[in-house]
Amino acid sequence: MKKKILSLLIMTAMVIGLLAGCSTKKASPAANTQTTEGNSSGEKEAAGDEEVTLSLVWWGNQTRNDLTQKAVELYMKNNSNVTIKTEFTDWSGYWDKVSTMAAGGNLPDIMQQDYAYINQFQESGQLADLTPFIKDGTIDTTNIPESILDSGKIDGSVYALSLGSNAPMMAYDKEIVEKAGVTIPEQPTIDELYEIGQTIYEKTGVQTYFDGGINYIQYLARTTGSYLFDELAKGTLDSSLLYFNSIAKFSDTDFCIPANLLVEKDPEIVETKPIIDQSTWNDLSFSNQFISVSSTAGRDLGICMWPTTADATTQPEYLKPSMFFSIAETSENKEAAAKFIDWFTNSEEANEILMGERGIPINTEIADFVKSKVDNVTAQVFDFIAKVTEIAEPIDPPSPSGFSEVEELGKKLVETLRYGEINAEDAANQYVTGSKEILEEAAK
Repeated sequence: MKKKILSLLIMTAMVIGLLAGCSTKKASPAANTQTTEGNSSGEKEAAGDEEVTLSLVWWGNQTRNDLTQKAVELYMKNNSNVTIKTEFTDWSGYWDKVSTMAAGGNLPDIMQQDYAYINQFQESGQLADLTPFIKDGTIDTTNIPESILDSGKIDGSVYALSLGSNAPMMAYDKEIVEKAGVTIPEQPTIDELYEIGQTIYEKTGVQTYFDGGINYIQYLARTTGSYLFDELAKGTLDSSLLYFNSIAKFSDTDFCIPANLLVEKDPEIVETKPIIDQSTWNDLSFSNQFISVSSTAGRDLGICMWPTTADATTQPEYLKPSMFFSIAETSENKEAAAKFIDWFTNSEEANEILMGERGIPINTEIADFVKSKVDNVTAQVFDFIAKVTEIAEPIDPPSPSGFSEVEELGKKLVETLRYGEINAEDAANQYVTGSKEILEEAAK
């Protein structure tokens, strides 16, 4: 029950912080921790003359880690009084790390946030209100659309600033697709993906990956104008049954990557995704991962939207904040943290390093600047987001408490289904029943 544990740890951290009267502390040591010290030869003192130490944590793959470190080092070079200590991990370990930091009273000054967790941290009093820094111009939002600012608002105040826009996407190996003589539609249906996967396997022997996890169940709910968590709260089977039936349909074929191979090749980690070594010709993730996936694969990849249903009554594709930066309420250096976020978001020099790796920049002028400099891989992401923008429907509300447990339940049932230990209908029933119980318990 990761999310409930996270909530308890956050509350514990609040008490520790209040009793100790402390704020920003050094992040706990970790195997993948990198610390970068300031440079005394800086030309600007954007954060003032006082010596400041900030802590910054994020999740990511090696590409993101390298680019972010490079940007941090440049900021410290230009601001010789600022030292930024950094920590990072992959997605699967990030929230465990943050939970541990919260329990120890060590939440960083700046932390990367996800759309699903903002409400929880804000309700626990852990996030600083960024509105004053926006109003006084410390964080310049002149060229940031109001809709993007709204994505980080709770009760009218901004608690998180988006770092980029992205959308659900399917990446595919162009070489394999061309060898098989098939064409990938801009938005295939599930049935079309099935037929394409079958043909590619017959022509090349390369298998298909099909599973977007809880995000894909939500996506399927959107095809009928529904919201997954409303369905789960009511015990409605519709979208869950469609999802598990689709998983079963693909899993029962020779052309779908089998469960035992997926245990070895974790699709949630860029470096081990099965598309990387051509175990599969495709991958379902989000567009902000396309650059890293392409870079890691070292091949020419294509990009299209997630498969929809043939009888969809509503467009399921949407734009999503790829991730956010938030400032800890306990930070003693909120203004300095806000200045770094402003630079990270609005400066050409930072974004010439980052090059849209976290998603299309939210500052429209910076987005145009980056697009003029990007390579062909990144240009595909810009073009993809432009297409999605034309058709996208509003994003679902942030996920409720219990989200992580519902997600884990789905993963376990999918694995059980792939191994043939349960059928799709039973999996859907167990998922909906279990999810309803989780959500009711989490709401208490």
